Amino acid sequence: MDRDRMQVPQEASLNPDSNADRPQNVGVGTVLDAVQGCTFPVSRQELIAARGDKDIELRGGSREKLRVVLLRSEADEFLSVTDLVQKLERVV
Repeated sequence: MDRDRMQVPQEASLNPDSNADRPQNVGVGTVLDAVQGCTFPVSRQELIAARGDKDIELRGGSREKLRVVLLRSEADEFLSVTDLVQKLERVV
């Protein structure tokens, strides 16, 4: 059995300590809204299928489909919302 898959699934929530006072490239609130109801860990393909049509806010107020941003990421799996946000931050 894959050790990473042994984690207990978590409902979408964000670790408040992960957002140390720095500018965000991704609107964390809109990511939370977009993945509401998803269980983590989750694969990129599962997120695209389930929530890819949701809009997320980027720095400067522009919006983009979650699917478009996920396709830029090389990550295949997201362990938590915090992990998702951090990985999306790298590609926007």
